[in-house]
Amino acid sequence: MKQLLALILLVGLAGCAAGPAPTLFCPRVAVLEQAQTLDAFLPGRSDVAAQLTQARITGVSGSCALRKKQGQLVVTLQAGFTATNGPADQGAKLTLPYFVSISDGDQIVSKNAYTVDLGFDGNQSVASTVSKPVTVELPNQQESAGIDVLVGFQLTPQQLSVASGQLPGDSVP
Repeated sequence: MKQLLALILLVGLAGCAAGPAPTLFCPRVAVLEQAQTLDAFLPGRSDVAAQLTQARITGVSGSCALRKKQGQLVVTLQAGFTATNGPADQGAKLTLPYFVSISDGDQIVSKNAYTVDLGFDGNQSVASTVSKPVTVELPNQQESAGIDVLVGFQLTPQQLSVASGQLPGDSVP
């Protein structure tokens, strides 16, 4: 009889603890298309012989969880990177700058800079890596579902011109 009473009590307590799961208002996480590729050259040059690398952010993955006590969303993400060993790099380790920004529509709310290292073993022509985890915290409010967490390379004006298909020095009509 005591065992039956204990079982009924446990089932009853389990029912109290298992309410409906809270709604998570997770932001969208993506790679910023305009900053997905980076072409790096020796300083002051843009010819093929001066190319250090052509790098690409291959994707971003992560998770969104609720920190219940504070009612905060914890978004943890990692980005994938690949890079070619350009003629001017000669197999040296590359340190590439990238950012994670939080955007609300057209407004950048915050932006943090990071770097990722890629190394070429032997005569390897392509290297790949995954960034260290980056954590972003947002309130678990409906507005957070409209937020974009974007990852992209931190590009110089010259690299932006190359990424947009313009050659350095070209004028925009």
